[in-house]
Amino acid sequence: MLTPIDLENVFFRRGVRGYRVSEVQEFMSRLTQDYEHLYRENIELKEQIETLNNKLNQYILVEETLRNTMLMAQETAEEVKTAAKKQAELIIQEAKDQAEDIKRQIRVETENELKNLAILKNQTEFFRCQFKSFLNGLLEIADRQLDLNVIWEQVEKRNPEAARVLRETNQERAETGINGVNKEPGIEASG
Repeated sequence: MLTPIDLENVFFRRGVRGYRVSEVQEFMSRLTQDYEHLYRENIELKEQIETLNNKLNQYILVEETLRNTMLMAQETAEEVKTAAKKQAELIIQEAKDQAEDIKRQIRVETENELKNLAILKNQTEFFRCQFKSFLNGLLEIADRQLDLNVIWEQVEKRNPEAARVLRETNQERAETGINGVNKEPGIEASG
C-alpha cells in the first residue's frame, strides 16, 4: 500500500504533449492530503479495531466465565436442593419413627398403669372386705364381751355371793362419792 510520502515523491516525466505541471501538482497535493487523512484514519481505525477486539475477547472470556459460573451455580443449587430434600425426608422419617416409638411407649405405659390400677382396685376391694370383716368381728366381740347385762347375769349365775359383795361395794362407794368400777348394770352411783 502506498503511503502519503510515496505519493509526494512521485515524479512524472514530461512528454511531448503532457499534462500541465501545475494542475498535476495541485491534484497530487490534494490527493496526498486526502490520502494522508484516509491513511491516518485507517491507522486509527485499525488501532480502534484492535482495542475493540481485545475488549471483545475480554468480554467473551468474562461471558464464558459467567456462563460457567452460572452453570456451576445451577448445578450446585440443584445439588443443594436435592441434598436438602433428602435431609428433609430423613428428618421427617426420623420424626415419624420417634413418634411411633413414643406412641408404643405410651401404649405400654398406659397398659401397665391400667394393670397396676386394676391390681390396686382389687387390693383395695380385698382390703375393704377384710377391714369390713375385721370391723364386723370386732363388733361381734364387742357385742358379746361388752354387753354388761350378759356379763352380770353370768357373774350372778356362777357366783351369786360375789355379785352380792360387788353390789354392796358399789353402794358404799356411791354413798361416799367414789364411783365404782364394777357396778351392777342399771344401778347408778350417785355423787
